[in-house]
Amino acid sequence: MGQDWEKLAGEKGERVSSGKFERMFKLGSVSASVAASSFAGKMKRFVKGDAGEDELRDNYRKNAAKITQALGQLKGASMKVGQMLSADPELIPPEFAEGLSALQRDAPPMTWNTLKSTLEEALDQPLESVFRHFDPEPVGAASIGQVHRGTLLTGEKVAVKVQYPGVADALESDLEALKSMIGFGQPFVERERLDRYFAEIKEVLMTEADYLREADELERWQEILTAKPFLQAPKPFKEFTRKNVLVMEFIEGDKLDVAIEKMDEDEKELWLRRWIEIYVWMFHELSELHADPHPGNFLFSTRDGQTVLTLLDFGCVRKFDPAFTDGILELLDTCWQDDPERAVEIYQRIGFGGERLDFSTLSPSLVAQYHDIVLTPFLRDEAFDFGNWQPAFESKKFMMSNPAFLALTPPPDALMYFRVLSGIKGLLGRFGAQINVYPLAVETARRRGVLTDTSQ
Repeated sequence: MGQDWEKLAGEKGERVSSGKFERMFKLGSVSASVAASSFAGKMKRFVKGDAGEDELRDNYRKNAAKITQALGQLKGASMKVGQMLSADPELIPPEFAEGLSALQRDAPPMTWNTLKSTLEEALDQPLESVFRHFDPEPVGAASIGQVHRGTLLTGEKVAVKVQYPGVADALESDLEALKSMIGFGQPFVERERLDRYFAEIKEVLMTEADYLREADELERWQEILTAKPFLQAPKPFKEFTRKNVLVMEFIEGDKLDVAIEKMDEDEKELWLRRWIEIYVWMFHELSELHADPHPGNFLFSTRDGQTVLTLLDFGCVRKFDPAFTDGILELLDTCWQDDPERAVEIYQRIGFGGERLDFSTLSPSLVAQYHDIVLTPFLRDEAFDFGNWQPAFESKKFMMSNPAFLALTPPPDALMYFRVLSGIKGLLGRFGAQINVYPLAVETARRRGVLTDTSQ
């Protein structure tokens, strides 16, 4: 059987660079090339003025292609940086984000020989001793590992996630090298936000790299999701799971974005609304978040004749202090009650601003203006057009005019929450969702006991 798999597989994948020096050299080479190209592009734009705008955008695309190729080969921290940047379209130019988003769609897999040796070393036995069939073509390749279909000797259809070799060991050196590489793009990214991303990426990768922990989370969430009849999570097979190999139930289905494209308007609104409700339920009722709202982590499938949404990738589940999750609802309540003075107190209580911010400099009237920008979908009882909402752009303009608000930074524990919000907002905007989320927000605040006026 092993020889048949070899013949089927060939060597169509790419070798994953696992040595620290090799990885640093590759990143350094790309950084130098992109920095030179970036400087030349900006000079042309300076000389030609508006006439050079098209050339500058073409320069973005070419540089993004170079970075995409390098990050796709390196995987791990390198690829996660690209994915996160591309998931936040208001952080970098759209031409740059378009190239980096290829990391989400077209991540090159590792070679068959690398895959087979990694699997057999982890399982401490030949593949044919575990699998009746193993498909050498991956069904998905991401930043930390790639997923293959298989059939156990007992007949169960399984998905097998195999971690790229060297990813965990090279984490620190990758992040340092990437900081230098992305540093060339000061005009493209906000430096402070980028620094916070790197700190978050380190923690995320350390968590995601432990597949034994993810199997435990899958088992736990299978039980949690029984509260929602339209939700499910795959069953883990712990006897075949190792720190770098996760074997779980294979569930057939369409990815969230693919499924949404096929729906009529009523069905699309129903499922996008449910998708929002899922995250509201997790964050405000459970004080937890499935922290990667990428469309590929959600599958539409059929169970007992009903359409269900399967949640995948529980490698990073973040827990929150209920005081923080309720505090976010309290901020909404101050808007509904027209009480921005109380909002200032809440921001301070739940950790915004840290030690940098003198809260006496936050004018309540300006707080109200700020909330009109960043909380506007939840402020009025009417359908909201997420496709035309650009809170990051508008809040940036607001903060430039009101610099005291630049120090209203979220607490470190909240970065994952805002990353999730960015992903949700991005998908809703992509599909031009027009949904009334006000009643959901009010009802959630009422259930959590933070709604001041219960007559709403």
